[in-house]
Amino acid sequence: MSQETVFDFVKNPTKENFLKSRELVINSPDYDPYSEDLTIMEKLFEDKAYEKLNYYVTVNVLLSPKAHFIKYLSLKETGNAKAAESIMFICYHILNCIEKTGDGTMQNPYIVTRVSDETDFLQFHLGKKHIRQKLIQSEGKYMDVLTLEDGSELYFDITVPYRKIAFSEKRNEE
Repeated sequence: MSQETVFDFVKNPTKENFLKSRELVINSPDYDPYSEDLTIMEKLFEDKAYEKLNYYVTVNVLLSPKAHFIKYLSLKETGNAKAAESIMFICYHILNCIEKTGDGTMQNPYIVTRVSDETDFLQFHLGKKHIRQKLIQSEGKYMDVLTLEDGSELYFDITVPYRKIAFSEKRNEE
């Protein structure tokens, strides 16, 4: 998979282009929406292993706002302001494109690539926090319903990540 192709949505940040990029990620045989990649990246940052972190890439974090934010901080630490700015630009477009995928209602939920993208979207884009999370199934979709501190709810379509983990668990049982 070419990163150039995955990041085409940055040049033209439409919902359609973002969803095409997402399709490339979720159709990769290496896609794992619950991978430990973000934990690894956080540990590299804590250990000040900035050079290793700056080159850390897996399909699982290509569209992760948090992964790009961690890389932004790492690049700033190494004094590479121009690269940090570019990474933050990508992070910004990922968040904006997640917003373009829906309106957060049950009828039109936001679409994410990793469940952790939900918290990233709330924190980095909306400046909000959730106090409760529940999984629901409706019309063949699996959705996380996040209740915010003000009592409002936002819906996220996690059908692909949910099915991926359910399929993995089923295969492990066989």
